[in-house]
Amino acid sequence: FGELRSNHFHSGIDIKTEGVEGQKVYAIEDGYVSRIKVSTWGYGKAIYINHPDGRTSVYAHLQTFSAKIESIVKKKHYKKEKFEINFFPNKEAIKISKGEIIALSGNSGGSSGAHLHFEIRNTKTEHPINPLQFGFKIDDTIAPTLNKLKIYAFDSATIDGYRKSKIINIKKTNGKYSIDKTPIINGAFGLGIFTYDKLNDSNNKNGVYSIKLYIDSIICYEFKVDELDFSTSRYINAHIDYCEKKESKNKYHRCYKLPHNKLTNYSNLINEGIIAFNDNAIHSITLLVNDIAGNTSTLSFKVQATNKPVTLIDPLPLDSTSVAFRLSNPNIFKADNMELYMEANTLYEPLQFNYSTTDSVKGVYGIVHHVHNNKTPVHKRYTLSIKANVPDALKSKTYIATTNMKGNFWRLGGSWQDGFLRTKVREFGNFCIVADTTSPEIKGINIFDGKVFNTQTTIKCTIKDKNSGIKSYRGEIDGKWILM
Repeated sequence: FGELRSNHFHSGIDIKTEGVEGQKVYAIEDGYVSRIKVSTWGYGKAIYINHPDGRTSVYAHLQTFSAKIESIVKKKHYKKEKFEINFFPNKEAIKISKGEIIALSGNSGGSSGAHLHFEIRNTKTEHPINPLQFGFKIDDTIAPTLNKLKIYAFDSATIDGYRKSKIINIKKTNGKYSIDKTPIINGAFGLGIFTYDKLNDSNNKNGVYSIKLYIDSIICYEFKVDELDFSTSRYINAHIDYCEKKESKNKYHRCYKLPHNKLTNYSNLINEGIIAFNDNAIHSITLLVNDIAGNTSTLSFKVQATNKPVTLIDPLPLDSTSVAFRLSNPNIFKADNMELYMEANTLYEPLQFNYSTTDSVKGVYGIVHHVHNNKTPVHKRYTLSIKANVPDALKSKTYIATTNMKGNFWRLGGSWQDGFLRTKVREFGNFCIVADTTSPEIKGINIFDGKVFNTQTTIKCTIKDKNSGIKSYRGEIDGKWILM
């Protein structure tokens, strides 16, 4: 629970099902089915049960529902003539008893392996609550692993004479964590920790429960995951070191708070966790990382503060091509054939915005626009408009895409307005205009033209599209919709 995932915190626990689908899933308590959702992505097939104590249990990535639930779900499919459905039965429609089999476990939706995703939520707020607070008996005598420490230099601060952040390897000796040297720090700085937790008899690297930061025995930062809020979950991109995740795949918890971070999982904050010494003394720093079973890992080290002028080892070059993007004001940027409009508080902190172009790339109409870089997170969607010479006959087939500059494109969409192709995007990166003139492909797996059915009870096909992706699909027999 609270594990660091892409654009969100993990809102439940994942329960292993011995690597297979079809395991029985039982209701944890009396209640009624308040919601059923079937999707090709996300939770896949999911059941939500409201309980008398004001909580809701959620069971996701299911293979099939129990017979009494399935009969109601199937009627909904045929009424809407859609596979993807999301509905809210009234509280009298599907009553559930504790221990009742409600489904079989599966691998549906955005799941990459058979398992049960399980949540407990506050029914009124819909906030996920840490399920491990409710008496799951899980063997866990292993304290979290502390892997690397990162020191962030703010403004003109220096770390060991360098005006840039520094990653330090953490070593473990006789169960205690430490670092080799005493960093010399001039100016304001912050800390980040790359950490994960393990359970007994499992190799999975899970999220940690809490992190505390002490400066000279005074706590100045605490992060804890007892409860989450779906409306703020994307602020994970302000909590983690987003750039480090992109570059090294390592997920660092920032032990300080960025200006536009609306998460409520912090407490004991002093100066938002940002540290600044006005002396030349040696100071003690301690990081405590806990799992919910109460196992603790401690990293203790010292830093040498200095407020003396320093000679920079590597002064940063001045960048005359960037433009300041502010946090609490809208940001507008215009160039030849490209316009950008960003609402206030779209970013997590102010930045120096960079823009450049690449003239000619195969498959692209016009130029490729390098809009800052994809190592910087964006919270809200902003409007991106691109202009290019596209034949009128192809305009309905074009869209804005992001590219890795290696011949791969990912559709973002767009519509033509005033000579520009315009869409809303939620990332920085390389953007361009491409066209999709190729139809999707349908391939029969156990069916072909003229096949005679005797004992066969299923029809299996695969559908795929190599360019803009599948928008919708519909299966029929003799002109009537069928559930596929």
